[in-house]
Amino acid sequence: MIHTRRFLLRGLFHGSAAAVSLPFLDCFLDGNGRALAATGAAIPTRFGTYFWGCGLTRSLFLPKTVGANYEDMPQLESLKPYKSKVNLLSGFRAYIDDKPNIQHWTGNAAITTGMAPAEDFKFDAKTIDQTIADAIGQGSRFRSIEVACSGNKRESYSSLGGSNINPPEVSPLGLYTRLFGTGFQDPSKADWKPSLEAMLQKSVLSVVADDRKLLAKGVGAGDRARLDQYFTSVRELENSLEVQLRRPEITAKVEIPAAPEELPMNKSVPNLRKVTPVIAKLIAIGLATDQTRVFNMAYSEPASTIYMPGDSRPFHQSTHEEPVDDALGYQPVTSKFSTYSMEAFADLVGALDGIKEGDGTLLDHSLVLAYTDTSNAKLHAVDGIPMLLAGSASGRLKTGIHCAGVSSTVARVGLTIQQAMGLSIDRWGTESNMTNKPLSEIVA
Repeated sequence: MIHTRRFLLRGLFHGSAAAVSLPFLDCFLDGNGRALAATGAAIPTRFGTYFWGCGLTRSLFLPKTVGANYEDMPQLESLKPYKSKVNLLSGFRAYIDDKPNIQHWTGNAAITTGMAPAEDFKFDAKTIDQTIADAIGQGSRFRSIEVACSGNKRESYSSLGGSNINPPEVSPLGLYTRLFGTGFQDPSKADWKPSLEAMLQKSVLSVVADDRKLLAKGVGAGDRARLDQYFTSVRELENSLEVQLRRPEITAKVEIPAAPEELPMNKSVPNLRKVTPVIAKLIAIGLATDQTRVFNMAYSEPASTIYMPGDSRPFHQSTHEEPVDDALGYQPVTSKFSTYSMEAFADLVGALDGIKEGDGTLLDHSLVLAYTDTSNAKLHAVDGIPMLLAGSASGRLKTGIHCAGVSSTVARVGLTIQQAMGLSIDRWGTESNMTNKPLSEIVA
């Protein structure tokens, strides 16, 4: 008999039918470790973003050569163990057309929406993570997860459009509780069973389904639009509940850790160095257990105010007040802050790469966009914005490559990402940012 992940042990209990699902076994994988053997379902590809403010130091991150085997750069030293799985993107530009260059915001918004924003702290369209979540987020418990490493609840750069953001978790404990608290069941355990609470909630929603339709027919256009918006959120809840009634099909072997202790949350670099690895590990386990397939991690805000205790000037202030060292050719203290931001990204990449999944690692089955708001914070420049892509999106992208944008639009990166994530899209962006040219250098 060939057993599948959906195979159930069936019987009777007090006269009622009962079924017990099996734990994940190695025989459920195909011979290549890339899919479930019987169903042929591929290991899911995940998407995430990592945002840091105030850019990088050009002479410390930008190699002289492009393509594979580019030279190692000081500011990317922490990423060296994962260099073969990371693409470095340089020289891309956020075109503003007839709009103002909104300091520390234009670059952020243009990268994530494909269009220059008209107003500060507003997205003129859905951010790329949410577009991707529309396509891949319905099969997991949470459509997407956002987290702010500094503890600031305003530091989320994920949005359905406008000034409203998807609220972030603001502590490791809060993230742990969201992912592994009430309602979580470890899908690797043999005693997994559908959530009773989810079953009851879904039953209630089913009961009122007909009344919902009648109500929509009896109101005006304005109320109908408001009801449609409300019931969209209800449908998302229904999808989430439906997922909780099905055992996730996972291949990664992970242990759910104990809840982290309460940690102070602030922008101190030493504190961020304690907090960020914990957050990175929790995100990785959340992805591996299929609690979510889309995440957003903000290390700082666009005009980054991370600071080193004893230094009176935080990062952003240093970019404007610290003089350029004549011998070095750059601002030494400012460059250290940029390096700290890359070290935190390395924590995330390492956490993903540290979990074996199928024939590779969780990172191999993911694609993570690391991006910032400017190429030169002192000048608020939006040309030459540095970005990185970690992971191959399950083999859909080549990795280990330095790709030079040569002043082409940042939207080329977003187009490439969406195509790699399986979206049927042949162009992206608006006005001068509109493009139909993905990054052919890295497309597998």
